[in-house]
Amino acid sequence: MNKELTRAYPILLELPVVWGEMDAAQHVNNTVYLRYSETARVDFMHQMGFEVAVSDTSQPVGPIIAEINCRYKAPLTYPDKVTIASRVNLESMDAHSFWMEQLVISHKMDCVAAEIKARLVAYDYKLLKKAILPDAFVKKLKELQ
Repeated sequence: MNKELTRAYPILLELPVVWGEMDAAQHVNNTVYLRYSETARVDFMHQMGFEVAVSDTSQPVGPIIAEINCRYKAPLTYPDKVTIASRVNLESMDAHSFWMEQLVISHKMDCVAAEIKARLVAYDYKLLKKAILPDAFVKKLKELQ
């Protein structure tokens, strides 16, 4: 895989393309790209200490998606591996939200198969409303980027 594609993305996650992800058109179904994104996003948040599995016993503030956009660039097929490259656009960050940018990169084709952008909002799952981004999370993001 071309390392230049991921140079500006600090968090990388490799996943296999599995046979069952293909649809009748013999390529990976469009919804699977969003699942790849979700898996990498959860891994990214976990690494940053911004937990997505909130409960009564954990911190009540976690991320929630406000909007997501996927630009499909190349059809994935089995067999292949993908790398999901993730970063946060720090310029987009405000007190409550930020944009996460991701690339889905095919190893077989050595190209970007999809570009995904999602706006995430800090959400208080106990109070059921948006919250302020935790200081520790913001600090880790700035150090990482």
